Amino acid sequence: MEKNKGLINEIFILRSIACLSILLLHVFDRVYMHQNGAVNNMSVLLTFGTPAFIFISEFIIAYSYRNREIKSFWGNRIKYIFLPYLFFGAFYAAAKAFGETVATGSFTGVFGEYLWKHILLGDYHGYFILIIFQFYALHVVFNHYLKQASPRKIIGFSFLITALYLAFFNFVPPMNLPFADYIWSKYYWVPFPGWVFYFSLAFYSGHYYESFQRLLAKYRHWTTVSVIVTGVLPIMLYQMGILPTPSSKRIDMMLFTISMIFFIYSHAMLLSKVPRFFVLVSKYSFGIYLFHPFFLGIAASFYFLWQDIHPLLMVPILFFLTIALCASTIYIFNKLPFGAYMVGKVGISSKDKVADPVKKAKVPAAKAH
Repeated sequence: MEKNKGLINEIFILRSIACLSILLLHVFDRVYMHQNGAVNNMSVLLTFGTPAFIFISEFIIAYSYRNREIKSFWGNRIKYIFLPYLFFGAFYAAAKAFGETVATGSFTGVFGEYLWKHILLGDYHGYFILIIFQFYALHVVFNHYLKQASPRKIIGFSFLITALYLAFFNFVPPMNLPFADYIWSKYYWVPFPGWVFYFSLAFYSGHYYESFQRLLAKYRHWTTVSVIVTGVLPIMLYQMGILPTPSSKRIDMMLFTISMIFFIYSHAMLLSKVPRFFVLVSKYSFGIYLFHPFFLGIAASFYFLWQDIHPLLMVPILFFLTIALCASTIYIFNKLPFGAYMVGKVGISSKDKVADPVKKAKVPAAKAH
């Protein structure tokens, strides 16, 4: 694929597919309500999108800063990533509180409880931002060491850490500890040991970008085989009830996720240019990821209007309608003063010349970028 200076065009496709996989997963949940076996199997595999999204964040940083010092690193990331995390945490806390208290009127207490859980514990789908910021910190602290260390040893060691961490929470029942049930059900998602394998692999893939490209081009056909082989195990464990919940935080999803990342990336290299649809989704992927549960929730409240529509028709309708609504909402917010600080920026396109994933924005006095 032809490259624009400072950009990795395959990332547009990888980011788009990762984002769309999560959206499709949740559309399936709303339309089929876990009542279709084939769809349930597909849902297990679609969860690769979240770790792929997280992988991309470190890959781009490692690529962008491999030959230059890290300067002015935190400012834009706090403004355009962490502030939206706070906004959406409050937004979904208010939405949940309203839904639970519309009849009772006790909104404030419920909202406050959801708010602190969302912000401090990452107890909503925006938790991936807390993981990304842990990656940022790991990169800043260990950047020089990782460049000098053996990639094979670091990747192997981090794989072991993540595998043991996930295996513990996947197979060991909650211990007799305070808040154990909550930790085992949700909070173990957030700490970086559960994701450090993706961090190290993304770091070396981005830092040794040319070697990464050559290896994927050389073994492209094997990436297809790998996706098939590693995809069988999660479905089998799901069907057997050993790991009965579709989740990206399953130990069996580690190899499938990496296989999918390599498969998508290596085949995207064959394209002469990035299709417009993938560029569009990539630009709005952050907002689609964060806003789509809201619009799907609204759609669910009108289930009586579309319950008789065949699922094979309803899935694409809801899928593309949600993309349009999310993208339009993010676009409108970005036209408002400080809107980008609330919902995140519209991303760069394949015509831009910027490698840094958080392009510096100019915010005039009366109008945001």
